[in-house]
Amino acid sequence: MLTLIAVVTPTAIFASNDLLASVYARRTDLQSAFDPVTFKAKAGTKAGFIIDLKDWAQQYGWKELPELREFGPKQGDGIPVRVGTKEIEDQIGAEAYLVMDRSTGTILTVKQENKVWPIASLTKLVTSEVVLDHKVPTTTVASVKNSDNVGGAKLAIVDGDTFSVDDLFYATLIASANNAANALSRTTGLSKESFVKEMNEKAIKLNLVQTAFVDPTGIELGNVSTAREFSRLAREIFDRSDIRRYITTSHKDIHVINQGTTKKMTSTNWMLYKPEYDDVWVTGGKTGYLEESGWNLVESLRPSGKDHDRELLLVIFGADSRASSFADAQKLAHWAWENYNWQQVN
Repeated sequence: MLTLIAVVTPTAIFASNDLLASVYARRTDLQSAFDPVTFKAKAGTKAGFIIDLKDWAQQYGWKELPELREFGPKQGDGIPVRVGTKEIEDQIGAEAYLVMDRSTGTILTVKQENKVWPIASLTKLVTSEVVLDHKVPTTTVASVKNSDNVGGAKLAIVDGDTFSVDDLFYATLIASANNAANALSRTTGLSKESFVKEMNEKAIKLNLVQTAFVDPTGIELGNVSTAREFSRLAREIFDRSDIRRYITTSHKDIHVINQGTTKKMTSTNWMLYKPEYDDVWVTGGKTGYLEESGWNLVESLRPSGKDHDRELLLVIFGADSRASSFADAQKLAHWAWENYNWQQVN
């Protein structure tokens, strides 16, 4: 059996992490849960919410095997340790959710985390990342056209109104304007098909087999993911300071360059500025809504601005109202902080 695995697994896979490959080769439990060629989790196995073998090493393997310590928390990180017995699921109305410790990636609680769901405007986070990858100067002037309108939230424009790329980012990520997202994607010089291909390549690179994109705005139902897979994607995106600059801004005046006027953008993320959420510190977030998806939310929260250890990443799909999505996030965050202690890694 071990010889067969060594033969069928591509050299590149093993070469990328010989250590994980050697652990896999001697563990029949891992062989039953993860594909021998791709190391991706097999559907319907004990892998559960684990995405691939590296994810297993980061969640559990480093605790079991000293040789996998490099996959665990870094020195000085706080490790969440369950201390309370209280459960939270019956208080949360959303269709699916996941709560992750942001620094270590440890999953603290889930519900229907593998359910495929339309992610709506959460799509715009990936759109923005693709544009940033292309290093389009933020001072570039770009136009928003009537053809960029696809329904849903939008900037009120006259065909051809011009904005800086920087302001298009704000309109896309603060006001979730669909025409701004389409205009922003065009600043890369790519066709829509090529742009969407690059979005999907990001999912493929992260082994997100149930995540797919079909347009830059999120208006199409074909933009889908799971709470578990989107948490991996969002964790990477939220690590980018050039993204955080936009997703932590509550209000912004953007300039219509050709008209010499301004438009006021107000964030769809109420947790940034409404007083009922003053008990959490927001380090990033994005909302999404379609009639078919309900209210979706990805949010990064701390108990206070200086409490880096206890920062959480939450993904919520299918809340029945915008207010409910934020209330669910607030409840889940406080549940995590009350039922886990963060212990320092020495």
